[in-house]
Amino acid sequence: MREVAEDVFHLSLLPRDAVNAYLVGDVLVDAGYAALAKRVLKAVRGRAVARHVVTHAHVDHGGGSRKVAEALQVPVLAGERDVAAMRTGEMVVDLPGPLEKVVSRYGRFPGVPQTEPLAIGSEVGPGFVVLDTPGHSPGHVSLWRERDGVLICGDVVNTMSLVTTRPGLQEPPAIFTPDVARNRGSVRELAALEPRLVLAGHGPIVRDAAAPLAALAARLPQD
Repeated sequence: MREVAEDVFHLSLLPRDAVNAYLVGDVLVDAGYAALAKRVLKAVRGRAVARHVVTHAHVDHGGGSRKVAEALQVPVLAGERDVAAMRTGEMVVDLPGPLEKVVSRYGRFPGVPQTEPLAIGSEVGPGFVVLDTPGHSPGHVSLWRERDGVLICGDVVNTMSLVTTRPGLQEPPAIFTPDVARNRGSVRELAALEPRLVLAGHGPIVRDAAAPLAALAARLPQD
């Protein structure tokens, strides 16, 4: 775990930052796959954790949430439209029949029945505001700290190719994004904030991020 901004720590859970979680003050953001829960707990050992926020209810972000929350005895919060999926552990997908069955099967994770809704506009940790950034999931949320331009954006964008692992800002895979057009709208809204630091769920941290994020937003199709 390393500090990347004031009171913001990066937890790289797989090599090449393929899966990330973050600790902002006393709030743990995301928990990776269920198999990564032990790594999360080891990383935060000795630190105060009061809440666990999940950016969206997908297996690679909320999969470890139940184990982590039970071990730390903390509440779990997610965007209101993702609360049901977090409680059941079933991803929301919109794919042709056979693909939907495959993704639904392998996308299941241990649900957290006590998941609470996270209010848009509320403050999380040291100065972060909850933003509504749907598309990749119905209730996807991001966290934004205006004073130093730090953005935690889950999977609104990836900062690496999930196929080649090559770094670079890009859209998340369409197969896991039920509403691609809406996610592109979320990308544009985040780009308008002109963040200095982009912390994504997959890929390395991007510094001086305003220009590359604006460039990505500009080249997205107008759906």
